[in-house]
Amino acid sequence: MKKIYLTTISFLLFLGSTNYVFSQNRTRDKKDQVLRQYTFAALPVADSNSDSIRILSYIVVPNKVLKFVKKSGSFETAYQAKITLRKKKGEQVGRKTWSNILKTSDYLESTSDKISTIHFYEFKVPLDNYIISSELFDRDSNESGVINREINFNKKNSDIYLFKPFLIDTFEGNWGLNTDEIPIITNVIGENAIKPTIFISGKVDTGKYNIDVLINSSNKKELWNQSFEISSDNNYFFQRITIPSDIINKGLRKKIYVTLRQGKLKKKQSLIFGVSRDGFSNTIASFNQAILAMRYILVDDEYKMMRRSKPEKQEELFLSYWKERDPSPETKENELQDEYFSRVAYANSSFKGSTDGWRTHMGEIYIKFGRPDDIEEYSDPFTRIYQQRWHYYRINKYFDFVDESGFGDYRLTSPFYGGNNW
Repeated sequence: MKKIYLTTISFLLFLGSTNYVFSQNRTRDKKDQVLRQYTFAALPVADSNSDSIRILSYIVVPNKVLKFVKKSGSFETAYQAKITLRKKKGEQVGRKTWSNILKTSDYLESTSDKISTIHFYEFKVPLDNYIISSELFDRDSNESGVINREINFNKKNSDIYLFKPFLIDTFEGNWGLNTDEIPIITNVIGENAIKPTIFISGKVDTGKYNIDVLINSSNKKELWNQSFEISSDNNYFFQRITIPSDIINKGLRKKIYVTLRQGKLKKKQSLIFGVSRDGFSNTIASFNQAILAMRYILVDDEYKMMRRSKPEKQEELFLSYWKERDPSPETKENELQDEYFSRVAYANSSFKGSTDGWRTHMGEIYIKFGRPDDIEEYSDPFTRIYQQRWHYYRINKYFDFVDESGFGDYRLTSPFYGGNNW
């Protein structure tokens, strides 16, 4: 594990005050999504043994999500982190546990989302279908959060294989790649990042093969298209491809398509990555969606003007709006904007159903009021109707949601208009 100050590298996280667990005692079923207060990633890469894979797993714990207790002039917290790998059939393959105590004399450090601790562990396993889980338990608050990821491999297809690519950066230590190489888990890089690089690995037959890399903008405009012919004496490969800086600086979001070709065989993978720019929160996945999601805080005239303006004018209005509301204009960060769009990002990842998560009733309430202080949950096994009541004690309000379909489509029992907790 390693403690890092995230302002010094582009290992960027979208963790704001939104990402706490709910503090209550309640039973959890498959439908129950615990708020995820930390980042967990599991990245499969090729192994020199053609019948095996390496799974690189990372837990990133920001100080802000832990409960620090004041003790003799300092602030301390204790937590346990755990990663468990098991086959889909249920058999456990491996486990790694860490117990950690953090201390600081600075209160601001104890509440910072810029200071994090990284836990890394590598599993080497045969090709199969797995579920890898992480758990974080805060010993002071007794809160915990579990995140599950699926890793699936088709053992029958043994000709060539392409693992999902990811971006890498430079940071001191051993993180499962070359020395001082570390994955950028959130796929967000700085506008002035030095040599942003795509890491690609897979399985091939010995001899020549091709890797094609296509980068498109968010509006599907082609920005970069290159093909690389490579020869290997092994039946596995690792390839690092640097993205040109002029491509990085075009827009906020891009999509990379990677194609592996050998003879008549072909495999494809893709990833979306973002570029952080001054004045824009790192959690903004799409500028167009960011404008749409501001309907909860803009008055009608402001919203219509921003929606109907040309792209250049939209950006100007967007930056002006948030600059006027920056609680700390002397710093590069706009905490209010970061908080708002971290709520939007969380709503998109947690409440998505038949529509984008931010458009759902749960998403709207979460964006307007943030993390609930408590949740009551009820279910009727006969009618398959699920209900939740979100309590906001600090503003003396609660909201009732009902899922009548059983598919997680929770709706407010009565419409709610207005009221932002900002």
